[in-house]
Amino acid sequence: MAEIFPDEGLDIILNIFPKGGANLTTTFLALFTSFTAATVGASTSVADNYTESDFGAYARVAVLAADWGALGAGTGGRKTTAAQKTFPTATTPGSAPINGFWLANQSSNAGDKCIFAANFDDTTAVSIATNDVIKVTPTIQANN
Repeated sequence: MAEIFPDEGLDIILNIFPKGGANLTTTFLALFTSFTAATVGASTSVADNYTESDFGAYARVAVLAADWGALGAGTGGRKTTAAQKTFPTATTPGSAPINGFWLANQSSNAGDKCIFAANFDDTTAVSIATNDVIKVTPTIQANN
């Protein structure tokens, strides 16, 4: 499994701390079909590089700041996990398998930024068929 805070995500984080910028009270969970089931974009990758799934009824799902759990030990760093999120039931199949999730700073893809991206823990792509429901438990880890 791979995960990354791309440069544009790090810019958002560093504008909040140490620069005292406005905190993001809501981020938006998105599913990507680009890259592979075991890779994510490079540090220079931007939101437009994360091709979102196209199954019928797909929509980003809000993740409130209050949805994130306590900070805890990760593998070589610290991590936090959010409450499990459920995407809308697919009304048509997706044209490509889903390789992971990413967090956007807004619900719209017009001018959005990728804060963090990760593959699924089991590094298995997920193909979506009609009436499928995908649930994701977002986890973010920062290594030291």
